[in-house]
Amino acid sequence: MPSAGELPVHLSKGANLALRSLDEELGSVTVILETEGSEGTAVDADVSVLLLGDDGRVRSNDDLIFYNQPVGADGAVHLRDKIRTDHQSTPVASDVVTVELDDLPDDVARIVLSASLDPTLGITFAAASSVTLRIARSSDAQELVIFGLEALSSETAMLFGEFYRRAGEWKIRAIGQGFADGLTALVTEFGVDVDNSEPALGEDLSADDSTSDASAEANTSNPSSPVMTEEALPVEITPVPAGTTRDDTAPEPARTAKVSVRRSTRAPKLPTDWDRTIPADTDADWQRARLFPVAGIGGAEEQERRATSALLAVLGIVREFGRAVTARVGAPAGAVTTFIEVPFGLDEQAYRPDGVITVKRGQREWRALVEVKTSDGKLNFEQVDHYVEIARAKNFDAVITISNQLAGSNDEHPIAFDRRKLKKVSLHHLSWEQIRTDAILLSRHARAADNTQAVVLDEFLRYMEHPRSGLHGFTDMGPEWVKIRDAVKHRTLRASDKGCAEVIAHFDQLVRHIGLQLTSLLGVETSIQPPRARADGTTRPQQLADSGQLFGSIRVPGAVDALVITNDLRSERVGVSIQVDAPRDGRPLTRINWLLRQIPDARDALRVEALLAGGRGLSTAELLGSVRKKPELLVPADGRDIRAFRLTLELPMGTKRNSGTGGVIRSVHQATTHLYAEVVQHLRPWNAKPPQLTAPTPD
Repeated sequence: MPSAGELPVHLSKGANLALRSLDEELGSVTVILETEGSEGTAVDADVSVLLLGDDGRVRSNDDLIFYNQPVGADGAVHLRDKIRTDHQSTPVASDVVTVELDDLPDDVARIVLSASLDPTLGITFAAASSVTLRIARSSDAQELVIFGLEALSSETAMLFGEFYRRAGEWKIRAIGQGFADGLTALVTEFGVDVDNSEPALGEDLSADDSTSDASAEANTSNPSSPVMTEEALPVEITPVPAGTTRDDTAPEPARTAKVSVRRSTRAPKLPTDWDRTIPADTDADWQRARLFPVAGIGGAEEQERRATSALLAVLGIVREFGRAVTARVGAPAGAVTTFIEVPFGLDEQAYRPDGVITVKRGQREWRALVEVKTSDGKLNFEQVDHYVEIARAKNFDAVITISNQLAGSNDEHPIAFDRRKLKKVSLHHLSWEQIRTDAILLSRHARAADNTQAVVLDEFLRYMEHPRSGLHGFTDMGPEWVKIRDAVKHRTLRASDKGCAEVIAHFDQLVRHIGLQLTSLLGVETSIQPPRARADGTTRPQQLADSGQLFGSIRVPGAVDALVITNDLRSERVGVSIQVDAPRDGRPLTRINWLLRQIPDARDALRVEALLAGGRGLSTAELLGSVRKKPELLVPADGRDIRAFRLTLELPMGTKRNSGTGGVIRSVHQATTHLYAEVVQHLRPWNAKPPQLTAPTPD
């Protein structure tokens, strides 16, 4: 069986391979056909799947799965939506088909994979720069097989390959045979009744005899090929030459209504067995099929195993995503390969980390052990310590921990660790929120370069968003929150009280959580700025005890200043503010009107402060609704200069410690996003006008 490092297997024309050599328990596969056009020309091929019996013919017309009939065999074969990328210089179109091998009836002996072009377009496969068939394992999107064709000519339909049963096992064979007369010529050779009342797509076959009997011998033409050879197996897909007939004694399968291969301009019809493949009573329970299934997730162990497998698989498949994540832990740019549950020994004890990541660039190979937690699972110091020791003993470069815990900054780790042990091995932490943000940045704002990779990444995001995945991110302020909040409110908190430092750490995680959410929404990397130290140098626990406030700030690239988040536990209010410098010329009223023009849609309850020259803390302040009616309310009575404006949105602080309705996390999120939407994204810094030339005095 090929190892993960040897996958995918590249098949050559005529080669075959046993699926169990790729995965002994492979029961579901995803077939992706990618057709890349040439400069300025799109080649949009359509996948068709034929289910054949032992006689090499369809059992009925329902066994043709294509654009007019996308579901077959009670849902075991399903043609998904087409994906097109037109913004590249060479457009790419992809068709995706899911095949549940374990659910196919026993009388289906072969699954033929083909593709065709719309005859009304007037193009052939010669216009394609490449046509590639990819086979992936549906459970984790691991790419298993690649079969590519280039330098095609006048073909308008291609027979790519087939899955077929041999001795009770499924095998795959690469064929690569072309038909010049389109889809009709191809499917009729397998017994499909085509409706000829419509414009025909071609009745005569254009058989390529060089790919018939000779294809069985192609397996031995390349002795270095990694695929298996078939023992004197005749190729069974050879079309019957024109003018000949099949064995008249062969039983004729039951006929259904003739199939139209003409593209319809109306909505496609439901398959004849629609009431058996989808719920008929209500659409409330309909669920789109998942590349990364969540069904069957039970306890924490299964949840962690699924999350680890899904993440590591996508890191290896989606190159840009793999690079984005591994760059955060110090890995070089290179080819990413991943493994799960690799066994190691240390001091005569067996250990099995959740995964291993390797990045190879040239002759150098960077390696890291991975430990994963999901839901509310917390990282264990002893376990991480053992993995650091294993990494040191095995010359690994790093240990990576992944959980829903958020570190206060990129350089911090949720576990306090002796840095002396990390001279040869680095220790890094990634939160699931950071990983989700990296995926969103690529999926929604940049897009993966490869269409198939984009599909895989989108499916991974769907998996992360499901409650059963356990990848919910930061959702709780911790068990000490209510006790510390009440102590602050009653002014009984002391800096040394148990839980004070924990609440501050959770607030830092909350600020980082908000920053990641803004990154996902805006498509730019925000940064968390450390809280500004007080002039007297008191510690943050003492600052909380004295002021009753928690502070944090987020810097958004392009914004006029950082967003400052203040959580006032005594007044039970959440405030988010931003400061903008006032114009350096003009009267105070002119400067106020300059600000008002930029925030016409901000709510009246926004607090506006005019920061004055002459000393720290000097200011005037009013609510925006009042300033709109009477701007002079902000003009200082003593004529001082207005140096800057601070705009603050305050909301009630939720009493609950979680992210649900009425929770403090939700309150901070709402205040931040509303201030950004109504104010921050509209503010522009003042630019002084260049000095004007004085008009010359007439002679």
